[in-house]
Amino acid sequence: MGIWGISARSRNWLGLCNISWRMSRQSFKHIGRRTFSDSYTVQSDDSVLPVLIIGAGPVGMTLSILLTKLGVKCAILEKNKAFSTHPQAHFINNRSMEVFRKLDGLGDEILRSQPPVEFWRKFIYCTSLTGPILGAVDHMQPQDFDQIASPVSVAHFSQYKLSRLLLKHLEKLGFHMVNSEKREHGSIGEREILMGHECIAVNGAERGVTVTASFLSKGKYMTRDIQCHFLVGTDGAGSSVRKSLGINMRGEKDLQKLVSVHFLSQELGQYLIKERPGMLFFIFNRDAIGVLVAHDLKQGEFVLQVPFYPPQQKLEDFSSEMCKRLIFKLAGLELADVNVMDIKPWVMHAEVAEKFLSCNNRIILAGDAAHRFPPAGGFGTQSVCAFIMFSLCQLKTWMNTGIQDAHNLAWKLASVIKGVSPISILNSYELERSQIAQFNTALSVQNFKAAMKVPAALGLDPTVANAVHRALNDTVGSILPSVLQRTILDGIFSIGRAQLSDFVLNENNPLGSARLAKLRQIFEEGQSLQLQFPAEDLGFRYRKGALVSEDDSVLNVHEAPTGRRRDYIPCSEPGSRLPHMNVKLLSNPSSKEILSTLDLVSIDKVEFVLIIAPFKESYCLARAALEVANKFKLPLKVCVMWPNGSIDGAGRTEAALTPWKSFEEVVEVKRSSDSPSWWDICQMTDRGAILVRPDEHVAWRTKSRIADPIKKMKSIFHIVTGVDCF
Repeated sequence: MGIWGISARSRNWLGLCNISWRMSRQSFKHIGRRTFSDSYTVQSDDSVLPVLIIGAGPVGMTLSILLTKLGVKCAILEKNKAFSTHPQAHFINNRSMEVFRKLDGLGDEILRSQPPVEFWRKFIYCTSLTGPILGAVDHMQPQDFDQIASPVSVAHFSQYKLSRLLLKHLEKLGFHMVNSEKREHGSIGEREILMGHECIAVNGAERGVTVTASFLSKGKYMTRDIQCHFLVGTDGAGSSVRKSLGINMRGEKDLQKLVSVHFLSQELGQYLIKERPGMLFFIFNRDAIGVLVAHDLKQGEFVLQVPFYPPQQKLEDFSSEMCKRLIFKLAGLELADVNVMDIKPWVMHAEVAEKFLSCNNRIILAGDAAHRFPPAGGFGTQSVCAFIMFSLCQLKTWMNTGIQDAHNLAWKLASVIKGVSPISILNSYELERSQIAQFNTALSVQNFKAAMKVPAALGLDPTVANAVHRALNDTVGSILPSVLQRTILDGIFSIGRAQLSDFVLNENNPLGSARLAKLRQIFEEGQSLQLQFPAEDLGFRYRKGALVSEDDSVLNVHEAPTGRRRDYIPCSEPGSRLPHMNVKLLSNPSSKEILSTLDLVSIDKVEFVLIIAPFKESYCLARAALEVANKFKLPLKVCVMWPNGSIDGAGRTEAALTPWKSFEEVVEVKRSSDSPSWWDICQMTDRGAILVRPDEHVAWRTKSRIADPIKKMKSIFHIVTGVDCF
């Protein structure tokens, strides 16, 4: 068995998966001169898709692009007939932008298309959009622009706009959308996005997975069965794939119901550009409390997040006219051009799926289908703004975590389908991504605590209203007439908002003065809600999975999340993202093109990269690695990192690695003479070596000479890929 080896299952595993697995090592021992501990090969049946993806959101489309570039045939099933134009998530962190950067320039296109950074770098706290500013927090620091930690910056870009760009890139790869009305019969084809098809059942069979989809044709609902070798559910928080498999979510559910009001107003956009540009506006006054997301000030596109509390409130209460009145109260003036585009309810949860894999790894969950990140615990109805402040940052957490799910999964699926690795390597997907989901849940709790500090400083106590709301729903209050329940709830809200009156909240009132001073302290000390978390966004690390862990006694233990921004510190410990440094290819010394070390890893093929320095012992290790990789058909490239200004060893690498040709040489590009070297950045000496996975995470490293490099590399590749190299 490999490190993720799975035992043979019964044909009726969980009553869902009648998948027969031939576990005999004898059956496969001659395939590519390797043996798999739990082998799997895709049948060469063109009528069966290698991968079917359920859900055409950013996660599903990103996975489709990654798989296609890796040479894996796939298609997408989407229940909606058209893509949503509701903005939804809007912040793309560094790591997700690094993924997009390598997708044929998608990252650059996002940066060109987003609003100017000056329009969205701040969170603004105010009594109204035209009233006094209580505080402003600039979330962009100088190091966010200098590209030392990452070759690309973060972005503020609405999800529906991102979906459009992803769709455009899929079309460049040969994908095309097919409407359900035009495809009543026949199976779904490679590189198709089948719209208007909802997954209603999932079943495992001996030759793969069968998906039953429902679609509307000529006014009647019909069903069709679609077969695939692997199914990936990226179909959101209410995932039909997850529900069909009976996979439970663990954590807190239904923490808060909210209404998202998407509206346009050029008048408001132009005013804010001129007077107080920002991304998020947290507004506190006697008439209303709310948070406004400025998706694009120049276009005048906004989303207002409003909580609601059933059964005392109903979704029907949020009419366009009611929402306009609320917007006017928060703006502090009546806007002449407000156009309410969409009003959508959504529910906050704090849950992670109990497992990400099912049916012997044939069915996989990713994105919101696998995890949802709000904080655990009860939230008071008085802390409306605090909760929404938190929820907005969670929108960006959900999407970014999902994009990175896809990045982790793509190379592993491709490895299995191309016969590089056994199917057990997919176990590492669950091991690695579930631990990140759990960590992000803990981070979300700290985010919420930070979000609570601002309204608490203003005298908004969540406990009173929270207790009243529970009493109305769960105790004797539930027998009261609904009108009376609504009156009681509204009364509690009014009492809370009275703390925000001009009479209380001013410097001449001792209580108000003390509250304003506390508020200033929160902002000055960085205790309020944060936008960026570089230490977590770039510094997250897999502890177990497709990697060779180091001695636990010397591992740096991750600090518990605090909710405050912490700087990213590069490292090369196994499981970490490969540090970024600028380099140049020696194969073309006259070129001025600057690359990132992340570019040493190909996006177009499943390939490991061994980074070494130009020393005899390192070349010896590289030859051993190439020999083992060649013997067991494992794709490997050696990268020789030359120190800055020292490239006088022309021809040395070619001679040292003969007869192997799978190598390239690069030289460090330092910003200044006192900038750290590559090996300093990695917290290693140049006598070490780093093995990098196809998703740019470190699989293994050594800091010293290895006595038996052949034996060592066999062990390393066995642990990382699951291939039996002995």
